[in-house]
Amino acid sequence: MAENKRRPKPIPPKAPKRKKEYSLFNWLNRFLPLDKVFGEKVPGREERLPVKYFYYFGWVVILLVAYERIGFQSEEYVRKSIKLKKEVDDLKAEYTSIHAEYERAGKQSVVVEKVKEEGLVENLTPPKKIILKEEEK
Repeated sequence: MAENKRRPKPIPPKAPKRKKEYSLFNWLNRFLPLDKVFGEKVPGREERLPVKYFYYFGWVVILLVAYERIGFQSEEYVRKSIKLKKEVDDLKAEYTSIHAEYERAGKQSVVVEKVKEEGLVENLTPPKKIILKEEEK
């Protein structure tokens, strides 16, 4: 009998994917000789720093950097607010002086002095009241 050529070939089982542990440090190891810095793993002489703690150390470093950045930003905001408060105080003082000058310019004695230069004089006689009789309306 002839062999069945249509029968599918058995699929070989896939090898389980190896989980890359500490991929960041594997990448760094290509450029920096971390083994020389932290020692080589020699049985009986384990003097190197465990790599598993680097993630915790990195996390703490990131938190410290963020903490410092937030501190610098808050100091910058405080400096800006102090500068703006001084500017507002200066503007308020300027407004007060201009407003007082404007109020003074509206007084009758000041107006009379300004009008005398143009040849006008203050009327010293009191105004007369005009009374109309009902018949004349």
